[in-house]
Amino acid sequence: MGANLARHLLFRLNGAWSASIVAIVCILVGAAITAHVGQLVRNEQVSQHKREAFAGLSETRARLEGELSRTVAHALGIRAYVAQFYDRPFDMADYSEIATDLLEANPSIRSIGLAPDNILRAVYPFEPNKAAIGLNYRMNASQWPAIQQSMLTREVIISGPLELVQGGRALLIRIPVFPATYPGEPMMERAYWGIATLVLDEERLMAAAGIENVVNGLRIAVVERNADDPAKSSIFGDVSVQNQDFVSLPLNLPGGLNWELEGYPQGGWSGDGRNVWLTQIIGGLISLAFGIMAFLLISEVYKVRSLALRDPLTGLANRRLLADRMQQLAAMSERSGTGFDIFYVDLDAFKAVNDTFGHAVGDQLLIEVGRRLKTQVRQSDTVARVGGDEFIVLTPGDMERDGKQVFLTRLSEKTGGVFECSGARIDVNASIGSANYPADAGSVEDLLKVADGRMYAQKDRAKQNIKNILGEDVPQAG
Repeated sequence: MGANLARHLLFRLNGAWSASIVAIVCILVGAAITAHVGQLVRNEQVSQHKREAFAGLSETRARLEGELSRTVAHALGIRAYVAQFYDRPFDMADYSEIATDLLEANPSIRSIGLAPDNILRAVYPFEPNKAAIGLNYRMNASQWPAIQQSMLTREVIISGPLELVQGGRALLIRIPVFPATYPGEPMMERAYWGIATLVLDEERLMAAAGIENVVNGLRIAVVERNADDPAKSSIFGDVSVQNQDFVSLPLNLPGGLNWELEGYPQGGWSGDGRNVWLTQIIGGLISLAFGIMAFLLISEVYKVRSLALRDPLTGLANRRLLADRMQQLAAMSERSGTGFDIFYVDLDAFKAVNDTFGHAVGDQLLIEVGRRLKTQVRQSDTVARVGGDEFIVLTPGDMERDGKQVFLTRLSEKTGGVFECSGARIDVNASIGSANYPADAGSVEDLLKVADGRMYAQKDRAKQNIKNILGEDVPQAG
């Protein structure tokens, strides 16, 4: 019973509110889904942009790796050349020709140093670097570890960038020289001659590899991955790249270098392309369409349910809705002891109105009677049309005898009187029978029979006293 009462209260509310709430929920859910899908599209665009950035970095990496490998090959060439003079006293003139050729062939090489027994004896070009002559690498804390590693591993080692004795900062390629005393002598049996060093200019090396601070719209940085101090990890490029959501590739470089190539777009990752806007617009339109459809559907459901419980002509409750409410009040009466009254209203001689003036006028008369009845009841009361010209007024609560008589008189006066429509003047009269639950009947069906019987009894009495108050030309509905 409580569920039925709640359902009827809901349908007594304006159905537009329910439809509007459902429509708003549909639009909000659609907007949330659209935002999520838009974010997925945006993420995919960023991923696509990153894939393109990786491709660009791969080309840059290949150029840098190729340039550095070419430079190391030059370094290996000077080692082979130095080995020719291992059994002669060291003389700078013996190496000046190949050193000059290497400097001309590779602009990245800033200078070449030769250090027999780890003491720098020759440097090319001489004048800008003569301050380094006589440097004992064993006594230089910053350079000795790389040289010692090169001696022990007998491999080319690249270190730096380092601050040079003669000034400036550069990369150093260390080439240990182990001359063979006879053809085919194993490397591990050869005696150590000394170290050859190629000093590389960072900027020239990067320029030779086609690397600048910005390459194809990407801000570029080359960093040392194993640097103890992040502040000293930068080798080349835009240091601020490391503070962004950059993409990176490891560099496969000779000489033990552990570098990484990083890139970040100048304008950031692009996530607001045409596809994102299309997704947002289409998603928004779909959400709006679903919201409108939901509004129309709920409104239509409300209308259909309302029509199922309402009289289509007068808009009053119909017999089904009246019976439901009476059953609810009867169930409540069993618990509370409070009953209810019904007033059966029937228009007298209504058929004559339809026959004389037509059904359109008759319909207007019924609508007017319903309106008049509605003006005499409380909000908790129910006015229902249960037949062609039959109405029932349902009033919860037990009325006193005098109060009921007053209410009956008021209903009779308000439903009676002259009705005017399309030039017709109709004197309206109605017969009314009342009954109380549970005083007059123990069931809703019996209660209706009691009220109906009393209504017809009054109608019979009225027929005996019928009068044409307004003259013979004015038909009566009573």
